[in-house]
Amino acid sequence: MSKKNKIIMRTISCLALVLLGGGMYLAHKNQEFQNEMTRIVHSEEVRRLIEEDLKRKDPNALTDKGKIRSYKIDDSSIKHNPMGGIMFHIIINDSISMVGKMGIQKDGGSEQLSSVGMDESAGLRALLESDDE
Repeated sequence: MSKKNKIIMRTISCLALVLLGGGMYLAHKNQEFQNEMTRIVHSEEVRRLIEEDLKRKDPNALTDKGKIRSYKIDDSSIKHNPMGGIMFHIIINDSISMVGKMGIQKDGGSEQLSSVGMDESAGLRALLESDDE
């Protein structure tokens, strides 16, 4: 192998290592960001926002009299909203057909989290509009 080819191979090898290292760094930072969003969504403050929103939809929510008896956060749905904030899904009564799509954001001055509302799936809407129970 000529000296010129060795220099080209070393340059390509170094460039490949730099790109690989940069990719690994970005993947690590993205995972840290995802972990932070998950931590926020599972915080006590967000739990309170979720429950307030559910009780606006069903005054007896999370009780034996309510149509909404339980909820859980779908961790796989937690995403950063490009306009700011975090979006995620709430599964109601352990039924994948009853989902609330929720968003939260930080208020500018107070740094407090607030809900940007909850979109209801067709199944959740049907549950809330039903007259039985």
